[in-house]
Amino acid sequence: MTGSSPRSGSSGGSPPGERPSFRRRLLMHIGPAVVLALAVLAFIAWGSAHLTVHRNATDVLTAEVSEMRADVDGQRTLDLSEYAWEEAHHRLAVDRVDPIFVQVFAPDGRLLRQSANIDSLSAPFPDRRLTVHPEGAWPSLHTFGAGGQSFYYRTRPLRSASGERMAFVQVARFVPEHRSLLWKFGAGLGGLWLLLSGGLLGLVAWAAGRVLRPLRSITEVARSVTSAELEERADLPPTADRETATLGRAFNALLDRIEEHVAALRAFTANAAHELQTPLTALQGHVELALRRERDPESYRETLRLLDRKLGGLVRTLRALLTLTRLDRDDSFERTPVDLPALAADEADAVQAAADKKGIDLEVDADEPVRAAGQPDLLRKAIRNLLDNALKYTRDGAVRVTVEQAADGRAQLVCTDTGPGMSEEERAAATERFYRGTEAGQMAEGSGLGLSLVHRIVEEHGGELRLDSAPGDGTRVTLLLPAPSADASAPAPAQAPDAE
Repeated sequence: MTGSSPRSGSSGGSPPGERPSFRRRLLMHIGPAVVLALAVLAFIAWGSAHLTVHRNATDVLTAEVSEMRADVDGQRTLDLSEYAWEEAHHRLAVDRVDPIFVQVFAPDGRLLRQSANIDSLSAPFPDRRLTVHPEGAWPSLHTFGAGGQSFYYRTRPLRSASGERMAFVQVARFVPEHRSLLWKFGAGLGGLWLLLSGGLLGLVAWAAGRVLRPLRSITEVARSVTSAELEERADLPPTADRETATLGRAFNALLDRIEEHVAALRAFTANAAHELQTPLTALQGHVELALRRERDPESYRETLRLLDRKLGGLVRTLRALLTLTRLDRDDSFERTPVDLPALAADEADAVQAAADKKGIDLEVDADEPVRAAGQPDLLRKAIRNLLDNALKYTRDGAVRVTVEQAADGRAQLVCTDTGPGMSEEERAAATERFYRGTEAGQMAEGSGLGLSLVHRIVEEHGGELRLDSAPGDGTRVTLLLPAPSADASAPAPAQAPDAE
């Protein structure tokens, strides 16, 4: 059964070219909302204008009815003479006086009195309209036509002092030209709505382009970057948004890290090829030399012993490389309490024969119980490499290992030798992979991975490696490792691996 890789470019859905752009999605999501919001605002504005015009128109009639009621309501018998029938807007029917037409009807519909300006109209009012329209929240104009002209009106009852309905008053006016004004206002709002909608959508598109411009720069750089050309960086304009600038800086920082890792990988590959090529070439030379002519068994045995030593060095180098690679790839190993003095004593016993062969005094001062939180196998590798380095570069004298509790509570292991020591420049580069000092390279063979492996192991444990050395004064290497937590279980023994 096969399946696509989760890292495949198609695992996220449709190909990028078939997906809508950010600008389009922004317009599709925000555009309708903006257009609808502007339409609602335009409708509210038009409705407010409509309400205001109609309210003003009906207020005039309401005020006239109120004036009639003030003069007539409350009488015992209907007396219409108190009303201001002689005012100009009741006598004339011309626009300059804003005429108001008043009629008073009996409850049975008989016309009791009307304003004089009604008689001056070219045609009489139609049938009597005694319908009393209730006042609603939304004012409306009740209209009728007469003589080719339109009127709107209000009809209200007149009551006596006892509350009895005595008559009806009907007040009318010419219908104002508000409808055409409202249509013109609506047309203007529609044009403004279209203009603002287009402008705001254009502003959204411009803002999207402003956001996308740095992203396009990042995309172009991402497409153009290769393992051979890692110098290019995304250009971040000063106007870039904070989120975009953060993404751009993170992307550039990622390229910086990739460039550093690629450079380190190139150097590592070159050094590894050199370190492996030299002993392999030497091995090939010894084999070719042994095959040139017949030799006695002892000579072949000597050649095989030489090959065994050389191959042992290659195996240790490869194991060190594998350990470094594993640490670089994954540091999620389980940490347990480790008996550091016992570990140091075991590794010292393992190299005691090499120390006796060179006449070097190997001492281990690890009497007090000291525990470190770590992975036993990796700590064994670190201690073994420290001891191998110290014995390898010490011609005579002593190598001493001390295990104790540091003042800050961490576990401390110190390895001191009486070797040639290191200069300040050599000390700074001592933990680099495949680095070998000038004098150290002349004293003994090696891959230059010992201290780099120790440093990497200590680093992955969250510890610290310190180098104290001076030319001619030997070297002091200090490992500081975190102590286990209070509820940690007892330390478990670990089998000793081969030294790297």
